Amino acid sequence: MGGPGAWQFRYRPQFVEEHAIDCIIGGEDENVIGKIFRDALEGKEIPKHYEVSPSEVPALEEIPDIIYPSINGLVELGRGCCRGCEFCNVTLRQLRWYPLEKIQREINLNVTSGKVSGCCLHAEDVMLYGSKNTSPDAEKLLRLHKFAVKKNEGGISWSHCSLAAVASNPKLFSKIAEIILQKQTWWGTEIGIETGSSEIAKRIMPAMAHPFKAEEWSQVVRTGMGVMHDNMMVPACTLIAGVPEEKQEDIIKTMEIVDDLKDVRSLIVPLFFVPLGRLNSEDWFKRAEMNELHKQLLFQCVEHYFHWVDNLLELSFMDKWSGRFLREFYKGFAGIAKRKVRQIE
Repeated sequence: MGGPGAWQFRYRPQFVEEHAIDCIIGGEDENVIGKIFRDALEGKEIPKHYEVSPSEVPALEEIPDIIYPSINGLVELGRGCCRGCEFCNVTLRQLRWYPLEKIQREINLNVTSGKVSGCCLHAEDVMLYGSKNTSPDAEKLLRLHKFAVKKNEGGISWSHCSLAAVASNPKLFSKIAEIILQKQTWWGTEIGIETGSSEIAKRIMPAMAHPFKAEEWSQVVRTGMGVMHDNMMVPACTLIAGVPEEKQEDIIKTMEIVDDLKDVRSLIVPLFFVPLGRLNSEDWFKRAEMNELHKQLLFQCVEHYFHWVDNLLELSFMDKWSGRFLREFYKGFAGIAKRKVRQIE
């Protein structure tokens, strides 16, 4: 087994034994999977956990095209990340961007299969596709999106992008949005806010704000989120509670950011700190460690969702023949959830 969540199996040894999992691979396995399968077939001992080393990571030419339609039309634009956040495994990997021709081949395969109706462009920061630093490459991004929109009738989404890349070039982002919104009314992505504290930003994610300074992180968040809202992007945003050496004032700064974003169409999801990346030797943040400010932040994020849920449901079902019925069903469900949460509060 492998994949982005393979690290979780280290914390579930009983699950691994119960399901007879022989080997769990962490990292990009193109250059190691063949050897492991050969050893298994020949009856040789194979490792329970295998971490792909930097020397084993495939070069661009060693990464094959997909040969079957991908789940949800997901198409990789590249691998790795240049942001260097301390809490993330992906930043430990070399940044490589695929040539446009490879991406086009995979989009074509999905489209011609008849099994995929849309396209999710996947990278740790789609806005930086083809760039050599943290400055977006306008020509490559526009060529990519013109091709993707032309080929996909079912709509375009992004897997991830950074607020700093959006905030640094709002005109380019608007041009991309204009291309995408020719065929759809909104689009989505996942982004990391993580914190509203400039102190935490400087300590564990200083390059997340680049080309701005880490001290400006809170303003980068406000600017980037505002640009997304104006261009009908709906981001699912993550926050990290309980990072090492977190102080009360850090939590308050994050709460202030969430409050400032109340008029920005989005989902905001608080997560507990998990020791990954260069912080893998730190302790997990556990539910028992939550203080009153953490709880207030949690409820604040839930209220943000309730504020936007009706609008998001309208957008989600706007073009579907069953939209009116599904919309009312989910609104009813959201109403029940609101009452339950407010009883807890």
